[in-house]
Amino acid sequence: MVINLPSDEAFMREALRQAQKAYEADEVPVGAVVVRAGKIIARAYNQVELLKDATAHAEMLALTQAEAAVGDWRLTNCDLYVTKEPCAMCAGACNCRA
Repeated sequence: MVINLPSDEAFMREALRQAQKAYEADEVPVGAVVVRAGKIIARAYNQVELLKDATAHAEMLALTQAEAAVGDWRLTNCDLYVTKEPCAMCAGACNCRA
């Protein structure tokens, strides 16, 4: 696996921008970005309070967007950038889509 540091840094910066949106919305400040072939295909931030949905974590929302972008629930060849370690629910969802 080759790591392209400038791209990884750019993707993490975008995840941090998403986390800032969550913070400004009085949500837990978590952001997530899904990348495929070097391009962002999904981005999201926590929206649990806004949507009144316990599953509206940044990772879950980003994964759902990515599935729509790819046209498949299997997100092969995709990378997820998140601003903190995923909870058990999100980690399980990530493993199911690998």
